Amino acid sequence: MAEGHAATERLAWWAKFVLIGGIIAGLLLVLAPMGYRIGILGVPAAVLMLPGMAAALGVLVLLFALVGVVMTLRQGLVRERLPLAVGGVLALAVVANMGAWFVRADAVPPIHDITTDPANPPRFVAVVELRGPDANPLDYDADALADVTREAYPFVRPIHTQLPPSAAFARAEAIVRDFGWELVAADADAGHIEATARTRLYGFRDDVVIRIEADGSGSRIDLRSTSRVGQSDLGANAGRIGAFIVAFGDG
Repeated sequence: MAEGHAATERLAWWAKFVLIGGIIAGLLLVLAPMGYRIGILGVPAAVLMLPGMAAALGVLVLLFALVGVVMTLRQGLVRERLPLAVGGVLALAVVANMGAWFVRADAVPPIHDITTDPANPPRFVAVVELRGPDANPLDYDADALADVTREAYPFVRPIHTQLPPSAAFARAEAIVRDFGWELVAADADAGHIEATARTRLYGFRDDVVIRIEADGSGSRIDLRSTSRVGQSDLGANAGRIGAFIVAFGDG
């Protein structure tokens, strides 16, 4: 009798699968950026492989969870409800997160080099050696990028200010420091600033160059922000330039 009672109390295999699968899917999604940050994963594994595995497993777990809910309701099962709920919620979070990333990626062009001056983009000097041999090239392809940038990010425009170049430079450098970017070079006489920013989740390094030039009685500020790795930046570089423009103000 005791063995028969224990068998009836044993958790159904599909409930175990939902719980364990949901946990694994969540861990895969978390481990992707962590693995890249600590240097054990490359870009393909961190951005494509692990998140893709998490999404696929999450969808499978959700299907099992939905079937499991029907079975628990029809058969009056009790022990399976909590594992189904926990695993199902984790899987749903993973799938929803990946869905949001896909929507965002589809909403922006697959580019990673943004500048306010496509005809004459500011040039990188100091960060060139820091980027490494495997980084994206720094040659700006105006034919491929200029029109796409204007259409997708109309706010990416030069800053025109009444501040003289020296004051504009000081304000630009202060914004770089306030944003927490790593200042690589700052030459007030040349009106040239270079810095490196890191994305929040993965910590990808994006390089920024700022050019300040005299413009009549005031100044003109142009920026360029480009990713070291990856083909699509999901709008990060344009967003960074936009945030700088807002922070600089009208001058």
